[in-house]
Amino acid sequence: MTPTLSRFIPLLGCILILAGCSTTTVKTTEHEQIIQSQAAIPEDQLLDVGVGIFDPGVDDLSTDQEGVYPPIRRAEARYIPFQLSQTLQRTGNWGVVRVIPDRKSEMDLWVDGEIVESNGEQLTLKIKVQDSTGRVWYRKTYEEAASKYAYDPNLQQARDDPFQGIYNRIANDLLLFRQGLSVSDIKTIRTVTELKFAQEFSPEAFSDYLEVKSNGRYDITRLPAENNPLLQRIHRIRERDFMFVDTLQDYYRSFSRQMETPYHEWRKQSYEEIVELRQLQNEANTRLLGGAIAVLAGILAQGSDSNIARTAGMVGIGAGAYTFKRGLDKRAEAKLHEQSLEELGSSLNAEIEPHTIELQDRTVTLTGTVEDQYSQWREILRQIYMTETGQQETDSPDQ
Repeated sequence: MTPTLSRFIPLLGCILILAGCSTTTVKTTEHEQIIQSQAAIPEDQLLDVGVGIFDPGVDDLSTDQEGVYPPIRRAEARYIPFQLSQTLQRTGNWGVVRVIPDRKSEMDLWVDGEIVESNGEQLTLKIKVQDSTGRVWYRKTYEEAASKYAYDPNLQQARDDPFQGIYNRIANDLLLFRQGLSVSDIKTIRTVTELKFAQEFSPEAFSDYLEVKSNGRYDITRLPAENNPLLQRIHRIRERDFMFVDTLQDYYRSFSRQMETPYHEWRKQSYEEIVELRQLQNEANTRLLGGAIAVLAGILAQGSDSNIARTAGMVGIGAGAYTFKRGLDKRAEAKLHEQSLEELGSSLNAEIEPHTIELQDRTVTLTGTVEDQYSQWREILRQIYMTETGQQETDSPDQ
């Protein structure tokens, strides 16, 4: 046996052994519990929260990111904010919490986000929190890993959202920051929100009550009289706006309900597909490497003077070719799983699309994307406002 071959055989044996082995990783997920304020928060100290539609984090025209499917991401960009809003509302630490795209209604606090990764196994969100004065509370990236137990129908954990922990942690961080604010800070935020809303509906009367600094922060320059008729009318308009925005929450609730079952199933299957795909890819790479080296070792053995070495070389070539072929088969099998994920994404997008919403006096048909439908809603609201409020007064609210 040649020196080169004698040094090569132990390495070959190790690689072939590794090629036949596989490993399994088991992860567990413990959800962080929601923290509630120890003392009841007075109503005039509760902040209303708006949760924006999230940035899906993917170009609609591109699917070259592994495991990213634009139809699903667009749906998640609506579903995840609603789940977060429901978590915040359940804490009792806030006033009303609503999902509102594009900040089209004034709120005391805004939570905006971007989906960095979401595939049933991992959820990563970038979150930005900013109040109505323009002050950024914080920016933070949150990550949560689901375990297979999150999708086991026989376990209680499977009845919850697999990533409920990420919503709980966002809620806890929001409360922690809010607890660092003074009563005066809270009052200022609420007042700025009210004045910004008043400016939207009566800019001539309220334009000089707020000043925008160079850093984008709002300062209150003066306050209107509390008993001013125009301000009271603005209050009534805002109450009507709240009612309409609440109607939109029914829309998002219906949207989420329709999405919940197929989305949970997609997440479960996606989790299983991703885990298996990773194992297949690892096996495929190991087998390809082991097969290639075995073939090379067999070729080298053919140059030996020993009949035994040449015979072993022929066996090595055959075993290496078989291992190499199995590696190619594994890659083909992995490709089938990728196609399966694409089919799941297409079917989910078809199942979650809502079409109608009920008003008190009529049924409105909404078409297109959620943003398109929201724009149609805004036009309906505009018509209702014009009918109910007419031309806005231009008198000063101090008169």
